[in-house]
Amino acid sequence: MVVAGRFLTLLLAFAGMVLGIEGIRRAVDWWNGVLPAPTFIDYALMACLPLIAWLWWRYLSPFGKGRGQCLDGACRRDERN
Repeated sequence: MVVAGRFLTLLLAFAGMVLGIEGIRRAVDWWNGVLPAPTFIDYALMACLPLIAWLWWRYLSPFGKGRGQCLDGACRRDERN
């Protein structure tokens, strides 16, 4: 069961990476005028960018949950008030 969970995590991470890269490519092409008439899939990929950025910031960046200034334990941002 642990192997299946790790495989699913790896699969979702890869899918997120692909969505992020393709979304950035489409957004840059649209911004530069190479993509004059975006289709539904172009809009969907560009709409995924904030979600991908939030996931990166929250879980993968050095400033995410439990990292950075919260390493000393004085910061309790995981606790609910």
